[in-house]
Amino acid sequence: MNVIFKEIENTDLRPIREIVLQELRSAIFQNQLKPGDRLVENIIASSMGVSRTPVREALRQLEIEGLAVNVPRKGTLVKGISLEDAMEIYDLREVLEGLAVRLACLNISRVEIRRLKEIIDIMEINMKKDNYNEYIKAHNEYNEIILKASKNKRLLGQMDNIYEYLKSLRKVSLHNLDKRQGVLEEHIQIVNAIEEGNEILAEEAARIHVVNAKKRFMESRNNNQG
Repeated sequence: MNVIFKEIENTDLRPIREIVLQELRSAIFQNQLKPGDRLVENIIASSMGVSRTPVREALRQLEIEGLAVNVPRKGTLVKGISLEDAMEIYDLREVLEGLAVRLACLNISRVEIRRLKEIIDIMEINMKKDNYNEYIKAHNEYNEIILKASKNKRLLGQMDNIYEYLKSLRKVSLHNLDKRQGVLEEHIQIVNAIEEGNEILAEEAARIHVVNAKKRFMESRNNNQG
């Protein structure tokens, strides 16, 4: 394992286990950690400046997610996510996110629409500041509002699982400002369609957004490999 992780900052208020897990996922999805690489608990802990307990918990979660495997006498090895896995996740997201937006058109309140517009403004501000963490925080709230407005608990559960994977995939595909600008414009189109109550147009805009997200991921992944 040749990856050197940066030390976790004291200002990050997320649970340590979650931060460690996110960093490991990102390294796997960005091909910094490759299939077959050993995930050595004490090296990761020392590199991140944390105890071994949250690292151990993160490694177990990676095994549950199928991103790592524990091999007797070898320890925990990266299994990784194949390109096929990523494409399947995006294909599933396209269908379910389109459905969520269509259902949201039927149920969303004026207050929620107003908040979606505010979030887009927040995303634009943080995009111009190149503040990735705040940009993603706003982006996540945008998704939460639409999902809750769909009023479909089973759909919400499915999308929660997909978005968990996308946390790291998104970090790969939104590494530059041009890509974030494209995402912002797509969100504006979706919100405009929702505000008009045009469920067909809203679903179409949402599906186009995911198709473009898939393309952005592929472009970034190919650039990283090159």
